[in-house]
Amino acid sequence: MAEALKNVIAQSLECPVCLNTFTDPKILSCSHTYCKACLDNLLECHGNNQMLQCPVCRAETKVPNQDVSKLPANLALKSLIEDVKNQYQFCTNCKSEDKPRAVVYCQDCGKYLCIPCHNAHSLWQDFISHEVLAMSEIVSGKVSVRRYRKCRKHPKEDEECFCSNCRRFACFRCVVMEHTNEGHQVIEAAVYESSHMKSIEDLKSKADNKHSCFQKYIDFIDEQKEGVRNVQKQCTDDINKAFEESVRQLTEKKELLIGEVKVMTEGIEKELNEMKKSAQVHITHLTTIAEVVTNKTKIPSDMDALAAHDTLCQELKEALKQEDPDYKQPRQSSETAKSVSFKRNVGMDELDLGKIVSAIAKNIALPTQNSMNAMVYSTFNGFRYTMQDLSTGCNVCI
Repeated sequence: MAEALKNVIAQSLECPVCLNTFTDPKILSCSHTYCKACLDNLLECHGNNQMLQCPVCRAETKVPNQDVSKLPANLALKSLIEDVKNQYQFCTNCKSEDKPRAVVYCQDCGKYLCIPCHNAHSLWQDFISHEVLAMSEIVSGKVSVRRYRKCRKHPKEDEECFCSNCRRFACFRCVVMEHTNEGHQVIEAAVYESSHMKSIEDLKSKADNKHSCFQKYIDFIDEQKEGVRNVQKQCTDDINKAFEESVRQLTEKKELLIGEVKVMTEGIEKELNEMKKSAQVHITHLTTIAEVVTNKTKIPSDMDALAAHDTLCQELKEALKQEDPDYKQPRQSSETAKSVSFKRNVGMDELDLGKIVSAIAKNIALPTQNSMNAMVYSTFNGFRYTMQDLSTGCNVCI
């Protein structure tokens, strides 16, 4: 009975998301508790919104200033975890009331062993295949104990079955009493665990592929940005060369031409940056939720953990529905910039350096007053200057 109670307490000290013992437990408004780090990840998955959805019951909790640390701490649970960590683990194999302290734990036997029991255990014929963990490594957190699931209603029974409809593990007695009605699909727990791990592996593979897809898209945008910057540099170099061959009176003209190129290209680069930012946000969302969902250290065993993982898996599936990036828009934006060049005037008036032209320029109607980045002509000291309408990629002639 004492060992069964320990297993129940140990399960109650596990976070439903990461399936490890709570660290810095925080309480949501729905009274469910999670690790602070897990809540930080969940908040990031939802775009750092102030409203955080509980993975178990899906109730929403407002996070003050998007800072999870400001949520109330579960002090009682935190104290209980510290007490459990500070308690000695006694040998569960000895029959005497005055049990000695355990020095190892056998994963296969599911027992803590003192030195004499460990020595006797080492003489067993099948001992060589058993996985034995030192208590020092367990206490330090370097390794985790694989606990056997025991039924809470029947502590002596293992939860060897899983009801797909109820989404819970159960022992054989519970299956007979509660899960034999029509509609209940009961399978072996090992079969469910195998299927669950395969599903997680599949989600992980799809998440990796989606990550790779968007990373290629971001690399492509970087290449287009480099092309835009090369155009700006080439135009700037041509302008500087023409300026060096001209007189000082053209200084102001040169600066205006450089500014014109900058206006033309920076707007397009800003568009590409927005496309890149959108793709990076999706990668961050996809990677974070995938890392939370695909934690393979443990299989969720109770209702809260299963509910949490079902919710997170569903969120990951929704994220995977995101359409693959369309390369047409960044390509069109970069082509607009690449069409820009500097044309030097060669004629009688050598004081006129030249002008910025676009290969796709055409006559269009004047933009409205509220149109962004409207292209205008202006005259300064007898020189003409042009600006480009970035929404169309064309020059306006007036």
